[in-house]
Amino acid sequence: MEFDQLRTLLAVLEHGGFTRAAEALGLSQSTVSFHIKSLEKSLGTRLLDRGRDGVRATVHGTTLARYAGRMLDLRLQAASSLGALDTGVVGRIDVAASTIPGEYLLPDVLARLRRTHPGVSVSVHVGDTSRAVGALREGIVDLAITGSPSGDRKIEETAVAQDTVVLVGPQPPPEGFDGEGGGLIGVPLVLRREGSGTRAAVADVLAGALDGGEPGPTVEVGSTEAAKRCALAGLGLAFVSRRAVERELAAGVLYVHPLAGLPAARTFYLATVRGVTLSPGAAALRELLTSA
Repeated sequence: MEFDQLRTLLAVLEHGGFTRAAEALGLSQSTVSFHIKSLEKSLGTRLLDRGRDGVRATVHGTTLARYAGRMLDLRLQAASSLGALDTGVVGRIDVAASTIPGEYLLPDVLARLRRTHPGVSVSVHVGDTSRAVGALREGIVDLAITGSPSGDRKIEETAVAQDTVVLVGPQPPPEGFDGEGGGLIGVPLVLRREGSGTRAAVADVLAGALDGGEPGPTVEVGSTEAAKRCALAGLGLAFVSRRAVERELAAGVLYVHPLAGLPAARTFYLATVRGVTLSPGAAALRELLTSA
């Protein structure tokens, strides 16, 4: 049972005969006859009664005609929906992003996507790098933007942006801070939790600055914004992305405190699952991110 056969059946019933149906469809009469015979053969039943008064549908033909109209309509709707996806009229993209790309990189890129795909909705799940990669592995999101590579061979990762991590806090810094080896021993710190790209980027710097010793009281937080606010509140020095504190540095409410090994360079990665075909909207977002 093919769409062309169904269309032919409807045309024969509408126009009351093979000749008129052939003219309406732009086909030969023999092709119309072939379509009907093939359809009847595939279904194992007669669909049309032919007589001197014309062609009439059998009970099976009438029943099939009702479904044929719906099937052809659904085919048109499906084609229209697929076209709408390609042109950006409809669609949805789910993105997982670690904190810095989610809050400071994605908004500008999404604004550019909106101009080319105005009907596409985007849901951004912001968390640390490990959660972003986990959501991608589980198929919860279409793509992820992370602060460190996952090392998973099933995931394809492309570098899309650069960043630096700095140590910030009020002025003057806490007592005991000297910026050299062992410069953080006994110094209160605000740290991102394990699993964040920021924590991974400064792991060696932190170890060197403690030189086997211990920091002062620490506060562990789950986001850059929380780390920044804790630093503003005087709870300790915080390792944060420079992107996230530009305004505070310009306003003079936070200061960059020099520390051996800083600023630490880091790279943001666009991650997708190998072998998975992205939707047109997600593919467009990937193109914007990789060409930035």
